[in-house]
Amino acid sequence: DAVAGERMSGRPLWYILGDTEFYGYKIKVDERVLIPRPETELLAEMAIKTIEDGDKVLDLCTGSGCIAIALRREVKDKEITVTAADVSADALELAKENAKSNFADIKFIESDLFTKVRGKFNLIVCNPPYIKRSELAGLQSEVKDHEPVLALDGGEDGLDFYRRLAAEAPKHLVRGGTLLMECGAGQAQEIVKLFNKFDYTMISRDYNDVERFVRAVL
Repeated sequence: DAVAGERMSGRPLWYILGDTEFYGYKIKVDERVLIPRPETELLAEMAIKTIEDGDKVLDLCTGSGCIAIALRREVKDKEITVTAADVSADALELAKENAKSNFADIKFIESDLFTKVRGKFNLIVCNPPYIKRSELAGLQSEVKDHEPVLALDGGEDGLDFYRRLAAEAPKHLVRGGTLLMECGAGQAQEIVKLFNKFDYTMISRDYNDVERFVRAVL
C-alpha cells in the first residue's frame, strides 16, 4: 500500500494525503509549507476574537495560508481586509491555491517579514520559525527531513524573528493595535522582555498548558 510505504520513509501523513483540516477548513499541504499544528488553531481563535469591524489584518509567515483563511472566513459579519505575507514564493503559491479553494479574499505579498509590507494594521498575527538552530538536527525525522527548514529555523536561540517583530512591528501597527504571536515552549517570558516598547503584553497557554502565545498591544 503506497501510503504505508511513504509513511515508512518518514514522509508526514498530511503530505501523503495532500491536505489537512485547520479550523474546519480543508488546507492543501506539501513540502513547500509547514503542516498546521492543532495549537495554532488557538492563535487563529484569539485573532478572530480580537478583530473589530473595519480592521486591517496582516498574517506574517503565512505558510499554507491557514490562519489568514480562518480569519477571513470566520469574520464574515465585519468589513475587514486580510493581507498575508511569506518570504517563500513556493509557500505563497500554495497559500493562494488554499485561499481560492476556501473562497477567502486575501491579498498576498512575498516579503521577508515587513520588508515589502506597506501601511499600518489593527492586528498582526505571526507564527514565525522558533526552533533553536542547534535543536533542528534533533527533531523527529518527519519534521526535519520533510518540512521546510525556512519555516523552522529561529536562529541560535530561536528568538531571531521576535527581535525583528519587536523592532519593526510598531511602524506597522496603529496606536492600540495588537500583535499576536505563537512561540516555542519556554520562550514566552523571554519574548515578553523584547516587547518593552509596547503598552502591555500577555501570555496565553495552549491545550497542554504550555505558554504558547504572546499578545503585545501598542
